[in-house]
Amino acid sequence: MPTNQDQKIFAIFMEEAEERLETLQTGLTELPAIMADADREGVTAIYRAAHSIKGAAAMLMDKMPSLTSINKVSKRLEDCFKMVKDTPLKIDATTQTLYTKGFEVLKNLIDRAASPAGLSEEMGEKILQASLPLYDKLENNLKGLMSGKASPATAPAAPATGTPGVANAVNQVMTVLKPMLQGFKQAESPESRKQLAGLCARLTKIGVGIEPWQTLVKTAHGAIANPKNSFKVLANPIINELKQGAELLQAGKANTIAPSAALSTLGGAKATAKPASGEITIPADPKEVVKVLLKTFNKQQLQAIAQLLIKHVKS
Repeated sequence: MPTNQDQKIFAIFMEEAEERLETLQTGLTELPAIMADADREGVTAIYRAAHSIKGAAAMLMDKMPSLTSINKVSKRLEDCFKMVKDTPLKIDATTQTLYTKGFEVLKNLIDRAASPAGLSEEMGEKILQASLPLYDKLENNLKGLMSGKASPATAPAAPATGTPGVANAVNQVMTVLKPMLQGFKQAESPESRKQLAGLCARLTKIGVGIEPWQTLVKTAHGAIANPKNSFKVLANPIINELKQGAELLQAGKANTIAPSAALSTLGGAKATAKPASGEITIPADPKEVVKVLLKTFNKQQLQAIAQLLIKHVKS
């Protein structure tokens, strides 16, 4: 049974871990520019963020074994930043996606540790083992890029025929996402929410007439405008999905752009969604509800649903 002192130390660890996660998330939104910059300050900052989480978890592992998985995952992420800490490198979209997924594993563990249910040692180990191939792939991709021999998995795919890409879409979208990310860190108020919604609305001027992209932007805008959605819940899905959508838009793959089920829920899509395939029936028995959710949604969507449920149970 943890002592009061242990609980206080854990609370400090969690507070610092959240700050380090913010540093990592901010860096990941600017990763291509940071990686290519001769000034290695940006890469060093995100490397140190992963290093700090690793070190802090290591100091508490003896009394709190559940933090072992956080220590090991942050070590793998730290290693992936250490490889390129002193070497400017032009990364591709696949490598950036792997970095983002690596970050999401760490964030998942820390979010679970902070939740009322906590993070069990067994669950932490399960998540850790499942993530190891991801970090192996990221390290191999980085080695290939550093040697000038990108692996086939990282080779850029040809744009889909018949779907012209939007030139410079990623840069255009990133100029909006950067202030949006900072906006999500502000104290919540009607004015700050209005500012975020205004920034999101600017994205409709990109990819005009391309319906999948416009639908994604409008869904994100609806999620921001809904005062029931906290900034903390909104930040990850909106920033990540708009960024990934911009990459597809630029690559000429706009027809594959679609908001996730979690973002659609945040955006209030239930009221406007078409019936049939877009809806599911929720049974009254809680155990049956879990079965339906597991069959219907992927891991990332389930995590977002869990966060929303915890938020509403607490309110």
